[in-house]
Parts: sequence; C-alpha cells; structure tokens
Amino acid sequence: MNMDMIEIKKGGKYKIISNSGRDEPMETEGEFVGYTVLGEEGAVCFRVRNGDKSLLRLIPVSSLIAIEFTDEELLATKKKVEESDKTTYFN
Repeated sequence: MNMDMIEIKKGGKYKIISNSGRDEPMETEGEFVGYTVLGEEGAVCFRVRNGDKSLLRLIPVSSLIAIEFTDEELLATKKKVEESDKTTYFN
C-alpha cells in the first residue's frame, strides 16, 4: 500500500498544544521552522515572539497534543520516505 504523508509547511503560522509538565497543556503560537532531533527524540521547531524578542522553541514530538491552523494551504502532501530519509535538520 502506498500512502501519502501530510506535513506542515515551513514558514506557516500554527498554534501548537503540547504537554508542559504542569497541570495544563502549553499553547505555542508561531512560525514553523523545521524538524530536528532533541536528545534521542524528534522535535518540531517554531519561531515565537516574546515581547520584542524572537525565540526558537523546540517541542518534542511525543509532547504534541494538537497542531491547529485555519488555512489548508499550510499543508503539503509528501510521498512516504524510507527509514533512512527521516532525519531532517533546520538552519
């Protein structure tokens, strides 16, 4: 069976809900920068605003609860890749 994968687009603005280690989930609103590795685990990277500063926030994939967006243009269809092609870095 050949399945397409759905991925979010770089540069798109998303709202991410993730586990925070506290009683309530953490909400992050920002621009998707890319995927990376955090320790031994995959993570997504978002550029967020903190006042007048721009910060990068890494969120481990296992902590993701939801990714919200309103524009379907922010999705891209990607053919399934081989295991050796899964690691992606951002700059």
